[in-house]
Amino acid sequence: MTERRGLFTLQTSLYLSPENRARLEHLVRERRSNPPDVVSQILAEHPLSQLSSDMDGVDGEPIHMRIYLTPEQRQAFETYLATHKTTLSVLVSRIVANHLATLPVPPPAPPPRPKADLAKRRADLARLKARRDEAGKDAPAWLHAYIAQMEAELRRLERET
Repeated sequence: MTERRGLFTLQTSLYLSPENRARLEHLVRERRSNPPDVVSQILAEHPLSQLSSDMDGVDGEPIHMRIYLTPEQRQAFETYLATHKTTLSVLVSRIVANHLATLPVPPPAPPPRPKADLAKRRADLARLKARRDEAGKDAPAWLHAYIAQMEAELRRLERET
């Protein structure tokens, strides 16, 4: 364990069903955060005293996860793990799975943009750059701004595909 800004950073594995994994991904996008912060917040919001003693039944592929705990949370987790003879990954997986099960099913992710759309955007951008270069220093400012916006949008789309 390492200490960072008053928080202990722990490495663990999170086991989630495909449905709960989709819910977690949606929650991370919705909160515009990153997975360790969202999972750490879920852990902070769910006291161990309210957790059922049934720790069996974690399923899914492991997601290697970093979590952040306050010193008080760390002590409570260590005590709980020793008392209930379980592992950190099982405990964290159960808490997160219980929380995610209360959330509605997320809407389906939008389909990826077809490659033809990217090719068309690249061609449009090349045409506009040629028009700007042809105009030289007399090219209007709006054209420079529009080209910059198109380039940024194209980079974003290329990262998504």
